[in-house]
Amino acid sequence: MNFTPAQIEFGLRVAAALIALAWLLLSLDRKRWWPSRWSLHLDAAGREPRPGDHGEVAVVIPARNEAAILPRTLPRLLKQARWYRRIVIVDDRSQDHTASSAKLLATGTEAEHQLHVESVRESDPEWVAKTYAMQRGYETAVADWHGDPARQWILFTDADILHPTFSIGRLMSKAASVDADLLSVMVKLRARTFWEWLLIPALTYFFQLLYPFRRVSSPASRRAAASGAVILIRRSALEDAGGLEAIRGDALGDITLAQAVKRSGGKCWLGLDPDMRSLRTYDSYGAVHKTVVRSAFDHLGRHYALVPFVWLALAGLYVAPPLLMIYGAIQLDPIIGIGGGIAWLIGIANYLPVVQYLGAPSGIALTLPVAALLYAVMTAVSAWCALTGRGADWRAATEIDLTGD
Repeated sequence: MNFTPAQIEFGLRVAAALIALAWLLLSLDRKRWWPSRWSLHLDAAGREPRPGDHGEVAVVIPARNEAAILPRTLPRLLKQARWYRRIVIVDDRSQDHTASSAKLLATGTEAEHQLHVESVRESDPEWVAKTYAMQRGYETAVADWHGDPARQWILFTDADILHPTFSIGRLMSKAASVDADLLSVMVKLRARTFWEWLLIPALTYFFQLLYPFRRVSSPASRRAAASGAVILIRRSALEDAGGLEAIRGDALGDITLAQAVKRSGGKCWLGLDPDMRSLRTYDSYGAVHKTVVRSAFDHLGRHYALVPFVWLALAGLYVAPPLLMIYGAIQLDPIIGIGGGIAWLIGIANYLPVVQYLGAPSGIALTLPVAALLYAVMTAVSAWCALTGRGADWRAATEIDLTGD
């Protein structure tokens, strides 16, 4: 079918108007705004709670080949020994000295007798590897733990997370103040190099759009999510949700766990804390690509039919506006140019707070169309990997930042 230039011009005008309208409507949805006030950091000025005020805690850290990073991250948790009864490092088939490194770091500290290293020699094929490591750590953490499960908490956290030395108290205090059964923090990801500037703010931004923190944290909403890097969960809520066994084969274990907690009547809270940082680096496109491809298709419920809709949404909302603005300027068509410009400016205004939060240059907000296009490609690759049976390890093949705090 051949279209006349007038028909093409009319179609572009309609597209520009619809995209601008879509962005205007999105900008009115307060629950999808960047939750700059949705942070544990803002509660830090209040009275510091005392250990035991809100219950007991056990810490579980799944780790594979983390001997190099533990000297930076583990001491921060070892200094909080008064907050937990036990800290469990799950050495999941490491090929380095993860286990001995953890034990050496604890030697001579107040947490020396609270640290336990659980070694996993073989994974269960029915479990996602990281979830199986978490389960083994959970079993060790709750062994001989008597009392009221409603006052017993498990903190699951990754080995590459640099905690502030008061993080457990802050987490427990927040869980009590919002009456949450599951509290999760999306930690601050590293954004210091070109590829991190281009892709990491977009990764954080799209996650918040997909799982708006305000909706996740609202008991009135059925939306549920968690960030696997830091999850504090009440033991009784975990058991009511079916335990980790209920998500053993799910690649999106953190998301599914939060959904199970909400379905069983529990309350969730998902937020930020700029003082909790991941030391994992993403200095190349390939590093981000591997991380996203591992789970992008699972976020679509593994429905192949949704992949074209993702492409359409990302292209229409993020890639098309600047192109329409430029085309309208060249063709002196105010409807196309202004419609595209309005959409692009609103998109930049929505994205800029994320860029600034992660410490990337503000000008990076202009590159969101490029990032959106690359994430569309990663989503398609993720679907292709699922179709061809190619999986990915839970431990991303990325480097770590060993310099400075």
